[in-house]
Amino acid sequence: MTGLAETKRAQPGEDVISDLVHAQSADEDYDHEEMIQLCVGLLFAGHETTVNRIGLGTLFLLTRPGPWQALTADPEGRVNATVEEIMRLGAPGDLGLLRYAHTDVDIASVTIQQGDAVILSINSANRDASVYTDAETFDPDRAERTHLGFGHGPHFCIGASLARTELRVVFATLARRLPGLRLATRLEELEVRPTLTGGVTDLPVTW
Repeated sequence: MTGLAETKRAQPGEDVISDLVHAQSADEDYDHEEMIQLCVGLLFAGHETTVNRIGLGTLFLLTRPGPWQALTADPEGRVNATVEEIMRLGAPGDLGLLRYAHTDVDIASVTIQQGDAVILSINSANRDASVYTDAETFDPDRAERTHLGFGHGPHFCIGASLARTELRVVFATLARRLPGLRLATRLEELEVRPTLTGGVTDLPVTW
């Protein structure tokens, strides 16, 4: 990212990295390292996670003929619900984030002691059988419309609206232009990416 930023400094373009490089150059209080970290964060949060939701969402749909056929029959009408279900079942975060309690906290009749390690799992919450009917089933028509795929409260994803827009465009376009899309490999041959954002390493398809 440092190399890319310096390239943009020498040859700026109409892009966010060029804008950040310009802002850092014009403000002596804006640290170069902070600018690079922001660029890395934007790449990770604004590109990496969305790319992997596209892969996972395509995998969900191509392994479930009903939802895929419904989407291809009405891409514009079905895409919003489809994207929300992709974000529910395919939220980034893997098994969860490790945190330590700063103080004693009482939650659901359980006391978490100061210093205790806690795993906060969005994917577990999104599969809570007390909240979702058939929680492990990919069902864009489900009655429960809420999920924690973009976080919650002060930690709600600042790019949620952009991500939703990108995913809606992608899946509506796929359904409209490639209704015959199908997997070109067996499920057991797919390699899962062992990263925080998850997803698969590649997803061979044909049509």
